[in-house]
Amino acid sequence: MATNDRGKSTLLQSSSSLDSSRIWIRDVALGGDHTVILSSNKKDVISFGKGGEGQLGLSSKPWVSSPAKSKILSSSTADISAVCAIRNCSMTLDANGEVMGKAGKCSMESKGMKKALALCRKRAKETGLLE
Repeated sequence: MATNDRGKSTLLQSSSSLDSSRIWIRDVALGGDHTVILSSNKKDVISFGKGGEGQLGLSSKPWVSSPAKSKILSSSTADISAVCAIRNCSMTLDANGEVMGKAGKCSMESKGMKKALALCRKRAKETGLLE
């Protein structure tokens, strides 16, 4: 069995909305009631769980039980280095920890959101996902 860049064996079997039949996981973030996954190709973001606030980056579905590719959070050009899931918000980060994309209720003015984003960046840096 192969391992990911953190030395752990992880494999996500794709659903019909994803391009390949096997996708290795680079990063996972858990929000209030949703999960966001970054694939090893650093382009595809897969999400599932509660999505009523748009945090899945899918078309405002209240609940998604099967992992699905988020067109809003995925990137066709630039590499995504890490993902964050904070309450009703999901974000993607570049190699420097800057926010690339957002989905859901992501009010960057709140102290709570700023603190949660700082913790997400810290986690991503400690695990070698950010420079």
